[in-house]
Amino acid sequence: MTAFSVLDQGPRRAGTGSSELLDEAVRLARHVEALGYRRYWVAEHHAEAAVGISAPEIVIAHLAARTTRLRIGAGGMLLPNHSPLHVAEQFRTLEALHPGRIDLGIGRSTGTGHGPTAALLQRSSLAPDVFNGQLAQLLAFGGHTALPDGHELAAVRAVPTDAPLPEVFLLGGSPASAGTAARLGLGYAYLAAYQDPANAFTALRRYREQFRPAREGARPWAVLTLTVVVGRDDRHAEELATPWRLALAQHAVGRSAPLLSVEEALSHRPSPAEQAAQRTPPLNDLRSEVVGGPDTVAAKLKAFVAESGADEVMVVANTYDPADRRESYTRLAELAGLSS
Repeated sequence: MTAFSVLDQGPRRAGTGSSELLDEAVRLARHVEALGYRRYWVAEHHAEAAVGISAPEIVIAHLAARTTRLRIGAGGMLLPNHSPLHVAEQFRTLEALHPGRIDLGIGRSTGTGHGPTAALLQRSSLAPDVFNGQLAQLLAFGGHTALPDGHELAAVRAVPTDAPLPEVFLLGGSPASAGTAARLGLGYAYLAAYQDPANAFTALRRYREQFRPAREGARPWAVLTLTVVVGRDDRHAEELATPWRLALAQHAVGRSAPLLSVEEALSHRPSPAEQAAQRTPPLNDLRSEVVGGPDTVAAKLKAFVAESGADEVMVVANTYDPADRRESYTRLAELAGLSS
């Protein structure tokens, strides 16, 4: 049976503050835990009006202390913003506090499109070779691999030394990342957003074919991450998806704003720039979106899982109303058979 999990990007609606957003994260985590979801990951974003989690490692500790079974993780920690040693120590500490319940997803972006914020956060280049070097350090500090003899950092020990680094996933959004995850023997989570889903299928197949176990008994674990909104019917789901689509268009034209209500988003008159953003790549490509009533969503998910061979589907539903988000995850659990 395919596992189902949740990615929380911290959707932020107009008129709400950070404390309310974090309270909603706890309520949602408890809700999906009761429904039978496997993981709950939180994303890292900075200076973005429509999403509000900037310190996933702190939110993970908060959520893990308020749930009992659900695996809690980062989706992800964006390595260019952090020291590899610091990430290793943060997540070894989380693993010590909540043994066997923590995941570490690692990404390569800065998590912001705001230039000054990116400049302040970016402690290293986004170039693949620099990122791969940082990832190698992180895995070495976590005890997954060893740095070469004589390496200047070979004597560094991440504390706590008696707690392992939790399971590590490489996050990707293009097939190029699949080879890296496979070569290092890591889990792999592909975000299939606003692109041809065939890219995701290619990446996950490549990952499986090239996977090399980093330790005895390790096997590939492929996660397909999708936008999934399950409404009462197709029309209701399309309405629920409208605020997030509008927020993305506003962000694309440099007017980042919190989510409007469904009614406000439906009555909003897009500017010419917003219309252009919604009609051109990447925002016009909805082939990887799974938005509809239960029957529509079930059919599309079945096809995506069969084509990709994914072990797990991680879903994100950035609706305006937290109650709508919980109801969408409830409908998904029912059609996926999680509740049974």
